[in-house]
Amino acid sequence: MTGMTTASPTAPALPTRSPIPETSLPSMPSIDDIASAWAMRGDAGVLDAAEQAELDAWLDADRRHRGAFVRAQAVLNLLDAVPRPEAEQAGPRWQRWIRPAAVAAAVGGLAAMAASLALFLLGPTAPDYATEIGEQRQVTLADGSLAALNTGSQLDVAYSHARRDLTLRQGEAWFRVAHNRARPFEVTVGRVHVRATGTAFSVRSVAQGVRVVVSEGRVLAWVDGSGQRPMAIARGDEALLRTDIAVQAPPVAVDVDQALAWRRGEIGLDGETGLQAAAEFNRYSLRPIRIRNPRAAQYRLVGYFQTSQAQEFAQALASLTHAKVSSNGNEIVIE
Repeated sequence: MTGMTTASPTAPALPTRSPIPETSLPSMPSIDDIASAWAMRGDAGVLDAAEQAELDAWLDADRRHRGAFVRAQAVLNLLDAVPRPEAEQAGPRWQRWIRPAAVAAAVGGLAAMAASLALFLLGPTAPDYATEIGEQRQVTLADGSLAALNTGSQLDVAYSHARRDLTLRQGEAWFRVAHNRARPFEVTVGRVHVRATGTAFSVRSVAQGVRVVVSEGRVLAWVDGSGQRPMAIARGDEALLRTDIAVQAPPVAVDVDQALAWRRGEIGLDGETGLQAAAEFNRYSLRPIRIRNPRAAQYRLVGYFQTSQAQEFAQALASLTHAKVSSNGNEIVIE
C-alpha cells in the first residue's frame, strides 16, 4: 500500500478517405451507398484498369469498406435469384429494376442478419489483444506504436497503407503513437472516435461514454452523429465524450500521473468516495468489495494503492470509518 489520507439519390461520389480537418466536421459518407454503387458497376460489366485501381484504393482506405462491399455483392446475388417477368429478364441484369439506394438499404438489413448468423454459428471473434481481469499487458504494434491494455480490455487492430484503425471493444488502453502524419491513428470505442498522428493518450469505456486523457501532444475526438466539430484535447487534459447528449463539455485539466496510475499497477484516489474507490478496485478482482456501511460508502479518500491490494484497502477504509470487514471466497464486505 503506497498510502491513503482523507480529504473531505444521385449516384454517390467515390472519394478516398482523408484526414479530418480540425476546423470542420469529419467527412462521414454513407459507406453502404458507395459500396452499393461500386458493386452495381462491377455487376454491370468488367471495370477498366482505372476504375479497378480506384475501387482498390477505396477498399484499402478503411477496413469497413471491404465489409460493406462484400455485403452489397451478396445483396445483388440474392436479388438476382428473385424470379422476374420475362420482359425484364431480357434486359441487362439489375439496371432496369433496382437502384443503388435500394441495394444500400438491403445491405443494412443483410449486415444485421449476417452478424446474427455469424454469432450463432461461430460465436464472437476473438480480439487481436486482450487482458483478463487483473491483468495488464503492453504490446508493440506493427508501426512501432505502443499499446498498453488495462484490466479486462479487448483491442482490435487493422492497419492499411493509408490508415491505422483500432477498436477498443471494452476496457481501457493507453497508446504512444509512432509519428506518421500520412497515416492517421484512430481509435474507435462504440460511436466515439479519437484521432492522432503522433502523441500519447488513453481511452477508457465508461458507463456515460468514453474518457480520454492526453499525456503527450494532442488528439481530436468526436461522437458519430452528434453534428459537433471534433474536440481538440491537449496534453494534460481529459474529456468525457458522452453519447447521450448533443453538446460535449470542454476538456479539463487533469492529474495525468493519477489518471494513468494503473500503468504502474496502482489506483490513484483524489477525493473519491469509498463507493467510487471500491468500484475501481472491483475492476481488477473477481472478488468484489461490497460496502454496506453508509459512512464508509461516502468517506472521501486521497492516496495510492496497488491494484492487487483490495483487502488492504478495505481494512484501511473500515478503520477510518469505524466499520467492520468480513471476507469469504466470493467477496469482501464492509459493514
